Amino acid sequence: MDTRTPRDGRAIEELGHYDPMSRNPETQTVLNADRIRYWLSVGAQPSDKVAAILRKHKVTKPAPGEPWELPKPAPTPAAEAPAATPTAS
Repeated sequence: MDTRTPRDGRAIEELGHYDPMSRNPETQTVLNADRIRYWLSVGAQPSDKVAAILRKHKVTKPAPGEPWELPKPAPTPAAEAPAATPTAS
């Protein structure tokens, strides 16, 4: 949020959400780490509470010269196209 906007004003960009009532740890905190790293690289300052959540999930500001995009994981063999099966003629 821009500090000049009203408390319930429009967000610049949604970067994730935190639901402390969720019983599933995977859905309790959802973060878009690439976009968070981008905003940190251009000077965004997280609040103390948000900074604690980012530390917990190991989302850090990129070093100078380091790209803000995280490396994409290698595709797994199961995700590749299945082999062609011979057809009976």
